[in-house]
Amino acid sequence: MKNTTGKHTIFSKIIKTLYAVSFAFIIYFIISGISFYITGYQARPQLEAYRTLRPAGDFGHGVGIIGSAMMLFMLLYSLRKRTRFFGKLGKLSHWLDVHIYFGIIGPLLVILHSSFKVQGLVAVSFWAMLAVALSGVFGRYLYLQIPRDVDDDNLSLKEIEDSKGVLDKQLKDGFNIQADVITAVGDALAIRLTHETGILRSFIIIMFDDLIQPFKAGRLKKNLVRAYNIDHATVDRLYGTLRRKHLLERKILLFDQIQQLFHYWHVFHKPFAIIMYLIMLVHIGIAVWLGYTWKF
Repeated sequence: MKNTTGKHTIFSKIIKTLYAVSFAFIIYFIISGISFYITGYQARPQLEAYRTLRPAGDFGHGVGIIGSAMMLFMLLYSLRKRTRFFGKLGKLSHWLDVHIYFGIIGPLLVILHSSFKVQGLVAVSFWAMLAVALSGVFGRYLYLQIPRDVDDDNLSLKEIEDSKGVLDKQLKDGFNIQADVITAVGDALAIRLTHETGILRSFIIIMFDDLIQPFKAGRLKKNLVRAYNIDHATVDRLYGTLRRKHLLERKILLFDQIQQLFHYWHVFHKPFAIIMYLIMLVHIGIAVWLGYTWKF
């Protein structure tokens, strides 16, 4: 388990570093080329940066190739899920993280390639691309709401309830704290959800709960230290255990709804992806036919 956790931490750091470097690269070139990007389309040929930053320019063409390649690499995630050979390589969650990285950075590079001007058939692909990217972030959040084991396989409802039982035992035997204190913290973490709450409303509630959690956690921990004279290390451990229990209870309550919402997400996500790829391949084919080949 320690080895698995260590590998996950290293992978997480690599992904975060890739995001930081990629965003820094994109922001730098947006700022350095801002005078070109805000100039009207007709006046751009008069600018010195036109030969470099236009879609067919050295920089514009280059980032277009890299961005398109990233978006094609996104398909490797589907191969990982559906083929026997790729199914043996790495954790599915790691493949998903790389898939999302390509799905965010690739479109941003394509936007740089377009020099923030899209029209005609390419505009359809552009908006489909944005829909795919945004829905991908949404899908990642839904993915995290489905409990999984260390091998990224979905847990059954009984397995989730068994995990909650383990946490209940830890809270009972692992803390030398009055039961009413533990109950009070648990109540503070609870959110108002029932089996009758609609799918969309449930999703909005849990998303808002996750967004405010860092602020809620800090205030709650300070109150515990001050009111009950509990040391910080114990408070952190208690809060972490109760938060994990709260998340499991939430997943048990919304087990069927999240699965259903994930299905609806697939129905929305896939058509936009197909449109994006079809028009992108047409665009690339025409560019190659006109003589715009590899820049590097």
